[in-house]
Parts: sequence; C-alpha cells; structure tokens
Amino acid sequence: MQAISKIFLVGIFYLNYYVLLPRLFERKKYFSYFLLVLSAIILAVIQDIIVRGKLIKARPFVIKMAENRSQRMNADNSLGDFFAPFNDSMVSSPRLPLFETKIWGVPRRIFFMSLNKVISFSLILFLIGGLIRLSFSFIKNQNEKKVLENANQNAEVNFLRSQINPHFLFNTLNGIYSLAHVGSKQTESAILKLSDLMRYVLYESGEERVELAKDIRYLSNYIDLQRLRLSSKIIIQYEMKGNLEGCYIAPLLLISFIENAFKHGISYTNSSLIKIEISVFEEILTLLVENPVIETNSFGDGMGLKNAIRRLELLYPAKHSLDIVNNGRLHVVNLKLNLKSD
Repeated sequence: MQAISKIFLVGIFYLNYYVLLPRLFERKKYFSYFLLVLSAIILAVIQDIIVRGKLIKARPFVIKMAENRSQRMNADNSLGDFFAPFNDSMVSSPRLPLFETKIWGVPRRIFFMSLNKVISFSLILFLIGGLIRLSFSFIKNQNEKKVLENANQNAEVNFLRSQINPHFLFNTLNGIYSLAHVGSKQTESAILKLSDLMRYVLYESGEERVELAKDIRYLSNYIDLQRLRLSSKIIIQYEMKGNLEGCYIAPLLLISFIENAFKHGISYTNSSLIKIEISVFEEILTLLVENPVIETNSFGDGMGLKNAIRRLELLYPAKHSLDIVNNGRLHVVNLKLNLKSD
C-alpha cells in the first residue's frame, strides 16, 4: 500500500518537470502554475491519508495474529520463559488509542503525520525538478544566444567584407582605364593582374581563413597595379619578410590599410613616398604602412578603414594591436596580429 504513495509522488515529479514547468512557469503563467502545484500537493495528501487509513483498519487483524502466535509459543514450556519478553512486547506494541480524535475518519495523529510527510516530500520534489529544469533551460538559452551572436557576427563580417570588394574593384578599374586612356603598353599586364585579383576575391576569399601566402600575393598584385598606374613621382617601397608557411589569416583584412595609403597619400604634383612593410615571425604578423598626409582631414574618415578596424575587433578580439598615428605630416599604421589558431 505504501508503494502507491511513492508512485504518486514520483508521478507528481514528472508532471511538474515535463508539463507544469515548460507550459506554465517558463511561459510566465505563475498563478496557474502555483495553483496546479497546490492542487497536486492536496491530492497527494488525500491519497496518503486514504492509504494510511486502510493500513490502520487492517492493524487489529495483525495484532490478533501476534496474540495467537504468543499463545502458541507459551504452550511450549521449554521456550515459553525464554520468549516471554518478546511475546509481551509484540502484544503490547504501540496501538492506536481507541478513543483518539479523528479527522475525516482518520486518527488525528495519522492525519498530521501524512500532512507533514507529503507536503515536505512534495515541496522537495518540486524544488529539485524546478532546479533541474531551469538549469537545463539556462544552458540551452546560453547556447542559443551564443549561436545567434556568432550568426550575427558572421553576417556583419560578410557585410563589411562585401563593402571592401566593390570599393577596391572600382578603384582598380579606374587605374586600368587611365592606362588604356594614355595607350600604355602595361595595360595588358594590368588586366592579367586584375584577373588574378578577382579570382582570389570571388573564389578564395569566401573562407573564414585563407593561407597567408595567398593573401600576401593578393596584396603584392595590388601594389604592382598601383605602380603601373602611378607616375614616377610616387615612390613605393614594399618589403615582405618572414616565413608564411603554415600561417592563415582572415581574407581581405590587410588590403584596407594599404589601399587607404594610396587613396589619401598621393600627390599628383609633388613627390610622395609610400612605405609598406610586412613581416611574419612565429605566427605574429606585423604590418607597417607609412604615407604622407596630403589632405589634412582625409584620414580616418574612409569607410574601408573603419570596416577593417571593425573586422579586427570581431575576428581577432584580444589578439591584435593597432596604432594609427597622424602627426599632420605622416600617417602611420602599425598593426600586430596574432595568427595562432586557438
């Protein structure tokens, strides 16, 4: 009979865990939830009282069996004296008072025993079920939040990268147009380099990480295109040092800093010097870009540079340092980037 009470309490636990918590509590229907919890506890109390009442009604029969057993054992003279204390204790085992006050037909002592026991166990089961359910819900929400944040971050990175490509393409096409306009023999070479650049942009830069050697080759082609279209008054010093093997980088990340130098640091009347140095040592990439300030308020306002800075923040948090200095005469970019994968 007592197994029924235990099964009933287990049923309350699963009811709370799989029905009440997800459908009411997690949907903020607190009044309905606590009302049903209270109803479940009341039902559990009533059920336990009924079970205990049936056990009590069966108890006189159990006591009568003990008395008969005592009489049979006392009939044996050799064992009667030995078992007498045990027999007495069985017959005189605690019985319910004949005139004990009853509540709903159940002795008062049994009623309050059931009330205390069932309420205590029910509250513990509800509390344990709630903690387990809420813990799983919290973990699930955190995982979903992280997935959403990653999705938003990827969408933002792709948007920023898509802004770079058209900007670069239009600038390069303008450069080739200038070569074709003056009938330069270098137009054909410029078109081939542009083709190589576009192949990288369209087919290889869509990955999250690309080989650093490919991205450096992309930069080198870009600088060569700039050399083709610029006059001899513009001096470009480009140097690449270090071992690129085994290194990977987010594609089209460095181009904005270099492109910014050509966009804002060139004078078509005076001589200009643009210095670009890239070095890689133990998977630490250093980019140094230095160019003259032609227009005082032109630097730092370009969309490409802002996009590059934002991509660094998204893709390499706590793994890069960027110093941009403009003293009115020179504009210097010093970027250090940790390429080591986590």
